[in-house]
Amino acid sequence: MKTIEFIKNLKTELLSTIVEVQEFLSEVTLDVKKQGLKAWLSFLKESGYEVLMDLTGVDYIHPEKRTKVVYWLHNPHNFERIRVCLFVSRDEVIPSVTAIWKGADWYERELYDLFGVKFEGHPDLKRLLMPDDWVGHPLRKDYALKEESVEFKHEARPKIPSQIINLKRNQKLL
Repeated sequence: MKTIEFIKNLKTELLSTIVEVQEFLSEVTLDVKKQGLKAWLSFLKESGYEVLMDLTGVDYIHPEKRTKVVYWLHNPHNFERIRVCLFVSRDEVIPSVTAIWKGADWYERELYDLFGVKFEGHPDLKRLLMPDDWVGHPLRKDYALKEESVEFKHEARPKIPSQIINLKRNQKLL
């Protein structure tokens, strides 16, 4: 059964937590309410979508400041995928899914670090990429755009945007 048919034929109390179901290019996106998130993800995992491929975010400042959290799930038996999404406001806390997928630990830490999304029940929610004393979340659309030297973890060397741009402008095309 195709993913979209599976969702449409579903008759359960979870239906009340669906905001919208979209299908585009044979891929299904399921927008859910916060109170149904863990139930939906658990149900989908039990239904064959066993792999949490990615957990990411998209930040919006219009019409209101909020972040769209996107869970990408994969069914290794029929090779279908589904996206489960929900919108969270800046200070809203959402449930951690580390009890469902242990690998969600790092994804949630990355979302916290770069977007400021807080996860209730996360075993060790702390910064992953930015320095521990860093103020703010750099992938938010309202984060100040200024050039600043950053000391990254794990001996990663920062690139200074103005130096990269100037180099590209000065290069001649062959």
